[in-house]
Amino acid sequence: MKMEISAQGKRLVFSGAILFLLGLAQGFAIPIFANTRMALSAHLAAVQSGMALMIFGLIWSMLRLKAVLLSAAFHMIIASMYLIWIAITLAAATGASNALPIAGKGYSASATYELTTDILIYVGAFLGLVSGVIIIWGLMRNLSRNS
Repeated sequence: MKMEISAQGKRLVFSGAILFLLGLAQGFAIPIFANTRMALSAHLAAVQSGMALMIFGLIWSMLRLKAVLLSAAFHMIIASMYLIWIAITLAAATGASNALPIAGKGYSASATYELTTDILIYVGAFLGLVSGVIIIWGLMRNLSRNS
């Protein structure tokens, strides 16, 4: 079976490769962050999220959805992965810990940084959840169509 990669799929693979590379580069910078444990979390989030985006790109043509849902899921999944990485990186740099109390234990930041990281984490998580549901739905529709 030959799989075709759609145009959106190729863009997902590219976006994932960029995030993966950013995560690898961030690994070298871990010691310079205020909270190195949070910096390690950001590094891992970028590498894992980059791989996830690349995988989504490879399976994108398998989704059976209307164009508007495909477009929404496409934009939400990229935004989700990047927002979460940016938020964790910001928390590592500033010491913000409200949204991620385990990695942030013993650290705190100004109310502005705490609120900013909270918003970025929660918006990113919400977008990831919604896009994940859409992607699963698209895969289920493909399965039922091929049965």
